[in-house]
Amino acid sequence: METTDTASGGEQDSATSEPRDDLTFARPLPEYVDWLVGVAIALGGMALVVGGTAVAFVVDRDLLAEDIEAGEITIVVLQRDLTEAEMLDFSLEVVNWTGIGLLVTGIGLVLFAIGYVVFRHRAHQKAGDEDSVGTYRSSAVLGAVTTSVLSFVPFSPVLGGGLAGYLEQPASGRPVSVGALSGFLAMVPALVILGFVTVGLYSGFATIQEAGLGFVVVAGMFFGLLVLSAYGAGLGALGGFAGGRLAETE
Repeated sequence: METTDTASGGEQDSATSEPRDDLTFARPLPEYVDWLVGVAIALGGMALVVGGTAVAFVVDRDLLAEDIEAGEITIVVLQRDLTEAEMLDFSLEVVNWTGIGLLVTGIGLVLFAIGYVVFRHRAHQKAGDEDSVGTYRSSAVLGAVTTSVLSFVPFSPVLGGGLAGYLEQPASGRPVSVGALSGFLAMVPALVILGFVTVGLYSGFATIQEAGLGFVVVAGMFFGLLVLSAYGAGLGALGGFAGGRLAETE
Protein backbone atom coordinates (compact mmCIF):
# COMPACT_ATOMS: atom_id res chain seq x y z
CA MET A 1 0.00 0.00 0.00
CA GLU A 2 2.82 2.33 0.74
CA THR A 3 4.29 1.62 -2.66
CA THR A 4 0.95 2.37 -4.29
CA ASP A 5 0.59 5.65 -2.44
CA THR A 6 4.08 6.65 -3.41
CA ALA A 7 3.45 5.83 -7.03
CA SER A 8 0.18 7.69 -6.94
CA GLY A 9 1.82 10.71 -5.42
CA GLY A 10 4.59 10.55 -7.99
CA GLU A 11 2.04 10.55 -10.78
CA GLN A 12 0.32 13.59 -9.28
CA ASP A 13 3.60 15.43 -8.94
CA SER A 14 4.47 14.54 -12.50
CA ALA A 15 1.09 15.76 -13.70
CA THR A 16 1.40 19.06 -11.90
CA SER A 17 4.87 19.61 -13.36
CA GLU A 18 3.58 19.45 -16.94
CA PRO A 19 3.05 22.67 -18.89
CA ARG A 20 -0.06 24.44 -17.70
CA ASP A 21 -2.90 25.72 -19.86
CA ASP A 22 -3.03 29.08 -21.55
CA LEU A 23 -4.39 30.82 -18.46
CA THR A 24 -0.98 30.66 -16.82
CA PHE A 25 2.11 32.53 -17.69
CA ALA A 26 5.50 31.34 -16.44
CA ARG A 27 7.19 34.60 -17.36
CA PRO A 28 4.94 37.30 -15.86
CA LEU A 29 5.35 40.84 -17.12
CA PRO A 30 4.44 43.97 -15.15
CA GLU A 31 1.18 45.72 -15.93
CA TYR A 32 2.91 48.74 -17.45
CA VAL A 33 3.98 46.50 -20.35
CA ASP A 34 0.30 46.01 -21.20
CA TRP A 35 -0.18 49.78 -21.09
CA LEU A 36 2.77 50.28 -23.43
CA VAL A 37 1.33 47.70 -25.81
CA GLY A 38 -2.05 49.44 -25.73
CA VAL A 39 -0.51 52.86 -26.31
CA ALA A 40 1.52 51.56 -29.26
CA ILE A 41 -1.58 50.03 -30.87
CA ALA A 42 -3.64 53.18 -30.23
CA LEU A 43 -0.96 55.45 -31.71
CA GLY A 44 -0.81 53.32 -34.83
CA GLY A 45 -4.58 53.43 -35.09
CA MET A 46 -4.72 57.19 -34.67
CA ALA A 47 -2.08 57.64 -37.36
CA LEU A 48 -4.23 55.60 -39.75
CA VAL A 49 -7.31 57.64 -38.78
CA VAL A 50 -5.46 60.88 -39.60
CA GLY A 51 -4.25 59.45 -42.91
CA GLY A 52 -7.69 58.09 -43.77
CA THR A 53 -9.32 61.42 -42.94
CA ALA A 54 -6.88 63.22 -45.22
CA VAL A 55 -7.45 60.79 -48.07
CA ALA A 56 -11.23 60.67 -47.71
CA PHE A 57 -11.95 64.36 -47.13
CA VAL A 58 -8.97 66.30 -48.51
CA VAL A 59 -8.34 64.47 -51.78
CA ASP A 60 -11.52 65.45 -53.61
CA ARG A 61 -12.70 65.40 -57.20
CA ASP A 62 -11.33 68.87 -58.01
CA LEU A 63 -7.86 68.03 -56.67
CA LEU A 64 -7.73 64.82 -58.67
CA ALA A 65 -8.96 66.64 -61.77
CA GLU A 66 -6.14 69.17 -61.46
CA ASP A 67 -3.52 66.40 -61.13
CA ILE A 68 -4.92 64.57 -64.14
CA GLU A 69 -4.95 67.72 -66.25
CA ALA A 70 -1.36 68.42 -65.20
CA GLY A 71 -0.33 64.92 -66.26
CA GLU A 72 0.64 63.87 -62.74
CA ILE A 73 -1.88 61.02 -62.86
CA THR A 74 -1.88 58.77 -65.90
CA ILE A 75 -3.73 55.45 -66.12
CA VAL A 76 -3.34 52.96 -68.97
CA VAL A 77 -5.64 49.94 -69.16
CA LEU A 78 -4.82 47.14 -71.62
CA GLN A 79 -2.69 49.53 -73.66
CA ARG A 80 -5.67 51.87 -73.89
CA ASP A 81 -5.25 55.42 -72.70
CA LEU A 82 -8.22 56.43 -70.63
CA THR A 83 -9.93 59.74 -71.13
CA GLU A 84 -9.58 62.33 -68.40
CA ALA A 85 -13.15 61.65 -67.30
CA GLU A 86 -12.46 57.91 -67.03
CA MET A 87 -9.23 58.47 -65.12
CA LEU A 88 -11.06 60.79 -62.76
CA ASP A 89 -13.84 58.29 -62.10
CA PHE A 90 -11.37 55.44 -61.63
CA SER A 91 -9.12 57.45 -59.29
CA LEU A 92 -12.06 58.62 -57.20
CA GLU A 93 -13.21 55.06 -56.55
CA VAL A 94 -9.75 53.89 -55.52
CA VAL A 95 -9.08 56.94 -53.33
CA ASN A 96 -12.47 56.81 -51.62
CA TRP A 97 -12.23 53.12 -50.76
CA THR A 98 -8.63 53.50 -49.63
CA GLY A 99 -9.63 56.34 -47.31
CA ILE A 100 -12.46 54.25 -45.89
CA GLY A 101 -10.08 51.36 -45.34
CA LEU A 102 -7.63 53.54 -43.46
CA LEU A 103 -10.39 54.95 -41.27
CA VAL A 104 -11.95 51.57 -40.49
CA THR A 105 -8.59 50.01 -39.68
CA GLY A 106 -7.49 52.95 -37.55
CA ILE A 107 -10.71 53.09 -35.55
CA GLY A 108 -10.60 49.32 -35.12
CA LEU A 109 -7.07 49.48 -33.74
CA VAL A 110 -7.96 52.24 -31.28
CA LEU A 111 -10.98 50.30 -30.01
CA PHE A 112 -8.90 47.13 -29.76
CA ALA A 113 -6.22 48.98 -27.78
CA ILE A 114 -8.81 50.28 -25.31
CA GLY A 115 -10.38 46.87 -24.91
CA TYR A 116 -7.00 45.19 -24.49
CA VAL A 117 -5.86 47.58 -21.75
CA VAL A 118 -9.19 47.31 -19.89
CA PHE A 119 -9.20 43.52 -20.09
CA ARG A 120 -5.60 43.21 -18.93
CA HIS A 121 -6.07 45.74 -16.13
CA ARG A 122 -9.01 43.77 -14.77
CA ALA A 123 -6.97 40.58 -14.99
CA HIS A 124 -4.18 42.18 -12.96
CA GLN A 125 -6.66 43.40 -10.36
CA LYS A 126 -8.21 39.97 -9.91
CA ALA A 127 -4.86 38.18 -9.70
CA GLY A 128 -2.98 37.82 -6.44
CA ASP A 129 0.44 39.24 -5.80
CA GLU A 130 2.17 36.03 -6.92
CA ASP A 131 -0.33 35.02 -9.59
CA SER A 132 0.49 35.44 -13.24
CA VAL A 133 -2.07 36.95 -15.59
CA GLY A 134 -0.56 36.24 -18.97
CA THR A 135 -2.44 34.29 -21.62
CA TYR A 136 -1.70 32.70 -24.95
CA ARG A 137 -3.47 35.59 -26.66
CA SER A 138 -1.57 38.30 -24.79
CA SER A 139 1.71 36.67 -25.84
CA ALA A 140 0.55 36.75 -29.45
CA VAL A 141 -0.49 40.41 -29.21
CA LEU A 142 2.82 41.39 -27.64
CA GLY A 143 4.66 39.59 -30.42
CA ALA A 144 2.51 41.30 -33.07
CA VAL A 145 3.21 44.75 -31.63
CA THR A 146 6.92 43.95 -31.54
CA THR A 147 6.76 42.95 -35.20
CA SER A 148 5.02 46.21 -36.12
CA VAL A 149 7.39 48.41 -34.12
CA LEU A 150 10.39 46.66 -35.70
CA SER A 151 8.84 46.59 -39.17
CA PHE A 152 11.86 48.49 -40.51
CA VAL A 153 13.95 45.40 -39.76
CA PRO A 154 13.92 42.75 -42.51
CA PHE A 155 11.83 39.70 -41.59
CA SER A 156 10.60 41.38 -38.41
CA PRO A 157 7.87 38.72 -37.84
CA VAL A 158 10.68 36.39 -36.79
CA LEU A 159 11.55 38.75 -33.93
CA GLY A 160 7.95 39.20 -32.80
CA GLY A 161 7.25 35.50 -33.06
CA GLY A 162 10.45 34.75 -31.18
CA LEU A 163 9.38 36.95 -28.28
CA ALA A 164 5.91 35.40 -28.19
CA GLY A 165 7.34 31.88 -28.29
CA TYR A 166 9.88 32.65 -25.60
CA LEU A 167 7.19 33.96 -23.26
CA GLU A 168 4.67 31.22 -23.98
CA GLN A 169 6.87 28.11 -24.01
CA PRO A 170 6.97 27.60 -20.20
CA ALA A 171 3.21 28.16 -19.88
CA SER A 172 1.63 26.02 -22.59
CA GLY A 173 4.45 24.57 -24.65
CA ARG A 174 3.01 26.05 -27.86
CA PRO A 175 5.71 28.46 -29.04
CA VAL A 176 5.30 27.72 -32.76
CA SER A 177 1.55 28.33 -32.87
CA VAL A 178 1.72 31.50 -30.76
CA GLY A 179 4.52 32.76 -33.00
CA ALA A 180 2.44 32.09 -36.09
CA LEU A 181 -0.53 33.87 -34.54
CA SER A 182 1.58 36.89 -33.62
CA GLY A 183 2.94 37.11 -37.16
CA PHE A 184 -0.53 36.91 -38.65
CA LEU A 185 -1.94 39.52 -36.25
CA ALA A 186 0.82 41.91 -37.26
CA MET A 187 -0.34 41.60 -40.87
CA VAL A 188 -4.06 42.12 -40.14
CA PRO A 189 -4.08 45.96 -40.47
CA ALA A 190 -2.34 45.75 -43.84
CA LEU A 191 -4.68 42.96 -44.94
CA VAL A 192 -7.76 45.01 -44.07
CA ILE A 193 -6.48 48.11 -45.87
CA LEU A 194 -5.50 46.12 -48.95
CA GLY A 195 -8.93 44.51 -48.89
CA PHE A 196 -10.55 47.94 -49.17
CA VAL A 197 -8.08 48.92 -51.90
CA THR A 198 -9.09 45.78 -53.79
CA VAL A 199 -12.74 46.78 -53.58
CA GLY A 200 -11.79 50.24 -54.82
CA LEU A 201 -9.87 48.82 -57.79
CA TYR A 202 -12.76 46.61 -58.82
CA SER A 203 -15.23 49.47 -58.42
CA GLY A 204 -12.95 51.69 -60.48
CA PHE A 205 -12.66 49.18 -63.30
CA ALA A 206 -16.42 48.63 -63.25
CA THR A 207 -16.94 52.38 -63.51
CA ILE A 208 -14.93 52.54 -66.75
CA GLN A 209 -16.71 49.45 -68.16
CA GLU A 210 -13.80 47.06 -67.51
CA ALA A 211 -15.45 44.75 -64.98
CA GLY A 212 -13.76 41.68 -66.51
CA LEU A 213 -10.35 43.17 -65.89
CA GLY A 214 -11.55 44.09 -62.40
CA PHE A 215 -12.15 40.41 -61.62
CA VAL A 216 -8.61 39.59 -62.75
CA VAL A 217 -7.20 42.32 -60.51
CA VAL A 218 -9.29 41.11 -57.56
CA ALA A 219 -7.97 37.57 -58.07
CA GLY A 220 -4.41 38.87 -58.15
CA MET A 221 -4.93 40.98 -55.05
CA PHE A 222 -6.53 38.03 -53.24
CA PHE A 223 -3.48 35.92 -54.02
CA GLY A 224 -1.29 38.75 -52.72
CA LEU A 225 -3.28 38.83 -49.47
CA LEU A 226 -2.73 35.09 -49.05
CA VAL A 227 1.00 35.52 -49.62
CA LEU A 228 1.15 38.35 -47.08
CA SER A 229 -0.71 36.22 -44.53
CA ALA A 230 1.61 33.28 -45.12
CA TYR A 231 4.63 35.58 -44.86
CA GLY A 232 3.61 36.85 -41.44
CA ALA A 233 2.43 33.53 -40.03
CA GLY A 234 5.33 31.53 -41.47
CA LEU A 235 8.08 33.81 -40.24
CA GLY A 236 6.29 34.20 -36.92
CA ALA A 237 6.16 30.42 -36.50
CA LEU A 238 9.87 30.21 -37.28
CA GLY A 239 10.59 32.84 -34.66
CA GLY A 240 8.29 31.09 -32.18
CA PHE A 241 10.21 27.87 -32.63
CA ALA A 242 13.51 29.64 -31.99
CA GLY A 243 12.09 31.51 -29.00
CA GLY A 244 10.72 28.29 -27.54
CA ARG A 245 14.06 26.54 -27.87
CA LEU A 246 15.76 29.48 -26.19
CA ALA A 247 13.29 29.32 -23.31
CA GLU A 248 13.97 25.60 -22.86
CA THR A 249 17.70 26.18 -22.46
CA GLU A 250 17.25 28.55 -19.53
